[in-house]
Amino acid sequence: MYFGTILVMGLSILACQNSEKAQTGGETMEVSTDFTGSADFGVDNRMSEISWKATELGTGGHQGKIKLQDGVLKVRDNELIGGTVTIDMNTLSVTDLEGDRQAKLEGHLKNDDFFSVPTFPTASFEIASVSPVDTINGATHLIAGNLQIKDITKSVSFPANIRFVGDAILATSQPFMINRTEWGVNYRSGLLGTVKDRIIDDEVRISLKVRGLAPQVQ
Repeated sequence: MYFGTILVMGLSILACQNSEKAQTGGETMEVSTDFTGSADFGVDNRMSEISWKATELGTGGHQGKIKLQDGVLKVRDNELIGGTVTIDMNTLSVTDLEGDRQAKLEGHLKNDDFFSVPTFPTASFEIASVSPVDTINGATHLIAGNLQIKDITKSVSFPANIRFVGDAILATSQPFMINRTEWGVNYRSGLLGTVKDRIIDDEVRISLKVRGLAPQVQ
């Protein structure tokens, strides 16, 4: 039995169980281009990845990872203020299976039932705003931006933990939820309206870590 999920990109930490659901599905937001005096931190794709987990009736679900291809984090006065990241959909992997079963499910997730990776080999996330917070457990900022998957763009926002470690900016997240159907990933979704299609949960849990490297001084 196959299952589906949605992957999303952002910089986040979500500490409260009652706050796991990300805010998604709104109108896209204007992204600031005023980065005067900022430094561009290049995303380290060796140390940056998304983890995902989706539930499926009868199997309990599956989980896996996906790598970032590249990106830039905009920093000004020691604060993250914006940026963009590219998600390499060809690296979508399943980590709880092995061998033929693993390869079969990965192939299914990449075909037109789900993410149509040959047609849409990348997804992207563009930060629209970064706001300090002190009322959410474990979070330092609220990140908001625009997530594009399969040529569909939706707004996403979530609490985030962001810190500087040496010459790098590091963002890590605890799990939070998004709805895959908002990006047209409807395979065996409850939206289809039949009992047999209500097998794969529309809500998918994701977490991520992103590392950006400071530009080298010439």
